[in-house]
Amino acid sequence: MGPEKEVVELWLNRKGFFTIKDINAGKRVIDMIAIKQDVQPKIAHVEVACYVSGSIATKSSDLMRKFESSGVTRKIRQVIKEHIGEDREYEKFLITTIPGIRLEGVNVISFDKVLFEFVNQLDKQYYSNNTMRTLQLVKFVLLSSPSYTAKLIGKDHDYRALTYAAREQFIKDLFAQDVAKKLFGKRANEGLMIELLRSSTLKSPERLAAAIDKVLTKRTATKFLNTLMKQKGIKTAVKKEIKDRNLLQFVEV
Repeated sequence: MGPEKEVVELWLNRKGFFTIKDINAGKRVIDMIAIKQDVQPKIAHVEVACYVSGSIATKSSDLMRKFESSGVTRKIRQVIKEHIGEDREYEKFLITTIPGIRLEGVNVISFDKVLFEFVNQLDKQYYSNNTMRTLQLVKFVLLSSPSYTAKLIGKDHDYRALTYAAREQFIKDLFAQDVAKKLFGKRANEGLMIELLRSSTLKSPERLAAAIDKVLTKRTATKFLNTLMKQKGIKTAVKKEIKDRNLLQFVEV
């Protein structure tokens, strides 16, 4: 069983499901059947289809055969009866990295959602399971290093983790969190804010003025203008503007 299937199995186990995996069904192999004993048992046929390369084309019809093949449905009914003692209806789930795919009668869950939920719950105790231990190391060793995480996410190279669009969305999501607001609320980070402004559309005087108007109140705006006029560069620019205007008025007369 591949690591992606093991992640799904561990995720289901954490949700209280007992799993039967790699079930031979004639010419096909069923990834797993998940059963949760309750007043009304919950039963699911789960298939996993994960790819790192976005270039792999997978037809919906090929995936549907994983669920609708007569040999598969017959075997699932047999396994359910063996474990529950009677024939029961079951749900179908596809855990996948394929974006936007839809299969009739099948619940599609993105693998990244499963992976996030599982990794998010990992603590620092020692895990003998290799998959859990590997994910634990990634979470608490690699991702705990700000510089390496930034390089992994932000650097442009052949094996980059995120596309440009994904990196842009990542930064937007990060800035929307309280930790970003607290970061920019510290005086020590004002230099970083200035560099960001220099690289942003707010370096345009008109846009900057409009942004300041939205940020300041009437009272703070007055204080801002008084402080602004005391800045050396601004004072020089204003004096030059007044001098040029006086000269222009003199010429026009």
